[in-house]
Amino acid sequence: MKYDILTDTDFFKAIHDGDEEGAKRGYGDFIESVARLCRNCDAPSAYITITYTEIEMKPYSSATEAIGSYCERAMAFMRQMHDVLEPMAAKNMLEAGSEQAVPMLEWTGKTVDLVELVYALKETGCVNNGEMPIGKMSETVFRMFGMKTLKDYSRYYVSIKDRETDYSYTYFIDRLRQKLNERIKADIKRSLSR
Repeated sequence: MKYDILTDTDFFKAIHDGDEEGAKRGYGDFIESVARLCRNCDAPSAYITITYTEIEMKPYSSATEAIGSYCERAMAFMRQMHDVLEPMAAKNMLEAGSEQAVPMLEWTGKTVDLVELVYALKETGCVNNGEMPIGKMSETVFRMFGMKTLKDYSRYYVSIKDRETDYSYTYFIDRLRQKLNERIKADIKRSLSR
């Protein structure tokens, strides 16, 4: 995307040339161009374009009284659009970065198994030194696996605590340990038979 599209407008050219009448005529179209940009472009691109335009416009705000007034009004409008776009732009940039950094995983097991895993991670202190609140950890892990975050994750924990057992409450973690041990033993057996 071209980030100088707003500095290519008749309004910007008029303020650059010190043309007060041109600035007056072009002001409404300029504001409409900013609004159209915000409606039609992705938030990060619109945010960058508006930032660039405001920086380029700033030196003209101290021109003649009329030109300065139009510049100040246009920049005030762009600042308002910044406030609207900033959270969306930040979120889009973070999501784009996280999608590139981590491949999307899909949890195909039971929800209760994932909750059991989250609680185990929390209790071992191996994520953020155990300082992340369980709700935040649950939300992050669920998102990582492409699942909707649970508001009632603790309900699943209660069901884990209520399991009837003489040996262990952690069915899923026990199954993980068993499966990994079987894999390691099979790999060792295969390597010894060569």
